[in-house]
Amino acid sequence: MGKNVISALLLVCLLSIAGYAQRAKTDALKVGDTAPDFSLVDDGEKSVKLSAIEGPVVLVFYRAYWCPFCVRQLADLRSLKQDGFTIVAISPDPINRLRETKSKVAKDGKGDIPFALLSDPGSKTVNAYGVYDPTYAGQDVDGIPRPSIFVLDKDRKVVWASISMDYKKRPMVDEIKTEIAKLKKSG
Repeated sequence: MGKNVISALLLVCLLSIAGYAQRAKTDALKVGDTAPDFSLVDDGEKSVKLSAIEGPVVLVFYRAYWCPFCVRQLADLRSLKQDGFTIVAISPDPINRLRETKSKVAKDGKGDIPFALLSDPGSKTVNAYGVYDPTYAGQDVDGIPRPSIFVLDKDRKVVWASISMDYKKRPMVDEIKTEIAKLKKSG
């Protein structure tokens, strides 16, 4: 019995290391790359597919409902008027936590989040975009992304990217507005 338990634990450790190594190999998307398509469920339990969104997209990866820096960032992003582009925000949170995030943001009295929050269970999209944060490998929050924003043109090409290595530092809304304005001028 003791050998079986040790063997099982060793197998679990090896599989965890293999999973981490697979995630760690994925490089983050960069300007010029085509963003991978995804189909995720939003806080209203509707499926959202990137390739079905018409026009440019501001794609936000945030850590989770419990992150005060993420909640503040999502609140700040309300000021981006979605004129000619779409914002979507992705986290590994389940749907009920997406709703909790929206509720937290609305408590400031400045309105609801006017864009979709998407659930990425298993962090497949986080991994596909190369924003997996290995700092938390093997912990309860394994799978959370580095806070990241990608501005995509209508053909899903990355025209601007910000990947924060420090979860406390995020791009300012004015930076994002500037990149959207550049995209509108060129497009």
